[in-house]
Amino acid sequence: MNNWKQIWDGKKLDKLNLNRGEFEVFCDLKKADGFDVNVGNEEVYYRSFYNEWISMYQKLNDFFNNEVQSVYEVGCGSGVNLYLFQNRLGKTGQFGGIDYSANLINIAKSIIHSNDLFYDDAINLDETKKYDLVMADSVFQYFDDIVYAKAVLRKMLVKANKIVYLGELHDSSQKEEWLEYRRKSMRNYDEIYLGLPKMFYSKDWIRHIAEEYNKKVYFTVSENKEYWNSKYLFHCYIY
Repeated sequence: MNNWKQIWDGKKLDKLNLNRGEFEVFCDLKKADGFDVNVGNEEVYYRSFYNEWISMYQKLNDFFNNEVQSVYEVGCGSGVNLYLFQNRLGKTGQFGGIDYSANLINIAKSIIHSNDLFYDDAINLDETKKYDLVMADSVFQYFDDIVYAKAVLRKMLVKANKIVYLGELHDSSQKEEWLEYRRKSMRNYDEIYLGLPKMFYSKDWIRHIAEEYNKKVYFTVSENKEYWNSKYLFHCYIY
């Protein structure tokens, strides 16, 4: 049984002050999305995620010469990624998203200028309304199984006018090492995370689906040295 939904339903943000700098707002939204455990030096920790987002944004611009003007996010959570895009695309940008946490989607609705933000499962995303970029960041590892993941990815490919971005995919070639690390660093890991599975993916799995849609794939590794998970992750751009 997958109990992640219960975890995400419990996430919330008591107060959000949008009159501060972008990085400060980013930190609060990132915390609401669950990146708030064993952070150590908060400034360094969250700055590393912020800088990695900037790197992703620059790569998108390299691909399409600043032509990405609309963004849809599967598993948008608090809206942290959409918030950063909105700050750069301004009033001409179009944004949408879907998330299965009611609390988090309500936070996103409070900061993102959009009527296309919905509380629902990823598989129920609407393919008919197109966006230049369709993305999912640190989401696919929480899906129930590979069949569900494939169905969501195919919908994302249909929905995207230009590119699909998948961030923080757990690398299947690193699964045993990841599990060994978790079991060493957390006592009774298997008991604590019973019913909270993590999905792992191979690059070939993504390539095969991309080929069905005559798409190319560009892979990158995580540049975030402050996040323990980084060595087990990869990102990809399907275009």
